[in-house]
Amino acid sequence: MKIKRTLVSIGVFFAAQLLVSLIFMIAGMIQGMGIMEAMTATMGPALLISDFLVIVILLLLKYCSIKELFKKVPADVLLISIVFAMTGMYAVELVSSQFEIPNNLEEQFQAMAGTLSGFLGICIVGPIMEEIIMRRVILKEMAKATKSMWWGIIISSALFAIIHINPIQIVFAMPAGIFLGWIYCKTGSLLVPICIHIINNTISFVLMSVGTEGEGEFSLNSTLGVILLISFTLICVVSCIWINRYYAKIRKEQELQRAAVAEESQSDSGSGEIVQ
Repeated sequence: MKIKRTLVSIGVFFAAQLLVSLIFMIAGMIQGMGIMEAMTATMGPALLISDFLVIVILLLLKYCSIKELFKKVPADVLLISIVFAMTGMYAVELVSSQFEIPNNLEEQFQAMAGTLSGFLGICIVGPIMEEIIMRRVILKEMAKATKSMWWGIIISSALFAIIHINPIQIVFAMPAGIFLGWIYCKTGSLLVPICIHIINNTISFVLMSVGTEGEGEFSLNSTLGVILLISFTLICVVSCIWINRYYAKIRKEQELQRAAVAEESQSDSGSGEIVQ
């Protein structure tokens, strides 16, 4: 089956989330909490442990290696990639903030704000786990199955949105997944989308912890809001062009090197004389 790893990864993800959450919820209820109270109070540590468990299982299954998590890219490529994805995601968030989108997990996220387990789960372990599943496993496998990089990006991004369940996160996660998927395909490094994911989640977590998330949002009806949207979009597009040209140049150089090696090999094989 061509999508075996995709199905296994999704199954591992949901099984770990359900099992760990259930254990913590039962532990909370034993201490006298109600079901919803127990779920809210234990969401941070449950999320952290379940995400870490998924990473361990996927590493043991050899769906990803430790080496892949730290594959380096040039510093300028990493920086431009971060700028590209972050400005693109901020542009999307500016547009989506103009609509009334439900946040069904707001209370749970507020409970995790300012806690160590919440920080580690949301900002560090969660992004690593999600990038392994969505980019390293699902995107690559879907691209092979469909013989199209873009289908791999779109399918993995759709699944990335679905697993978040929360409507407000789904709206943001789909385009974010496309940005992260494209940059992963271009750089070939899992480290790049992991860094971007960590930065984005950390900014959101800090804003949520200090109680300013959602406050003072810039409306697209204002001049400043329009200027920000245009600026983010232009920076994102320029960064995208730079990255595309950078890797196009590398591919061209590699093709020239292969052509030179092939020509040299043919020249060596044809230079011998036949001795009778």
